[in-house]
Amino acid sequence: MRDLTDDAALLRPVIEALRASGVDPAPVLAQLGLPAQGLPQGRFPHSAQAPFWQACAEACGEEHVGLHLVAHLAPYHGLLLEYLFLSSPTFGDGLRHALRYARLLSDTLSAGLEAADGQAVLVMGGTPDVSRHFPEMLAGAAIRLFSALTDGQFRPLEVQFMHGQGAPAERYAEVYGCPARLGASRYALVFDAAVLERPSRHAAPDLLRMHESLARRQLHEVERLDLVRQVRELIGELLLDGGPTLEQVATRLQMPTRRLRERLSLAGVRFNDLVTDYRCRLAKELLLKTDERIEVIVERTGFSEPSTFYRAFKRWVGETPVEFRRRGKAAARVS
Repeated sequence: MRDLTDDAALLRPVIEALRASGVDPAPVLAQLGLPAQGLPQGRFPHSAQAPFWQACAEACGEEHVGLHLVAHLAPYHGLLLEYLFLSSPTFGDGLRHALRYARLLSDTLSAGLEAADGQAVLVMGGTPDVSRHFPEMLAGAAIRLFSALTDGQFRPLEVQFMHGQGAPAERYAEVYGCPARLGASRYALVFDAAVLERPSRHAAPDLLRMHESLARRQLHEVERLDLVRQVRELIGELLLDGGPTLEQVATRLQMPTRRLRERLSLAGVRFNDLVTDYRCRLAKELLLKTDERIEVIVERTGFSEPSTFYRAFKRWVGETPVEFRRRGKAAARVS
């Protein structure tokens, strides 16, 4: 049930690549309802990848836009995972460190590393229904980064994609320096395993410990926000059924009630506060953006009696629902 999300840092290099290719990214951002100056900090739904890449393709006039932009990507982007690479003793150590925290970039990157018979395979995770431009760009970005980290010694052998339709074979070979296989069972990058033992010129144990500590804190924050988001979504689903209760939400999350209470406490929130916040936000939205009768809003916000709703809303906002609606709609007419 969890909605997958990506960090804005994952697509910020794409915006920079658009500029480097001579394309103004402002129309692309505008189509997504984002400010022209660039992507804001934070995470956004993974489902936004499809319209984002469609807008990029239209702006570039390029059918294979993910491949097209690879040539304009800078090798480094100042990401924490890059610093984990640089401060690790070897390329292989850096890759393993980075993979532990791949979720900082995207929930879809359930990445892993396999090595056998002189070949290594970086399994990049991902979902089969994603726009093909995303994994095609990601594979190119990884190859460029790995080549820079190893002074050109990284040698890709094959890139594997789950999508069955893509660019001509020679286009992949030109961009990646190796063949690409379409219709594979996973997204993966196959390369010469010898590079895993290559020492890093920037190895620094103290910096590595600092970077890993920072990565752990950031991952904890992502997991905290993820739990709160899941609970809020379930509150919305259960609101019309007379709930929601902590027990109902815990059951839907398949965890003991006590464990959910403890995790919410560690996240710095209380369940009842989340319910109250959801009800208040929903009531405000329905009052301002619809003409629903108060009785209907009472039911949709999970209250059994109008009087209870009126008292709760007055406590939340400082005025009655009718006063809030009248003032809000009057302000909207003036503006």
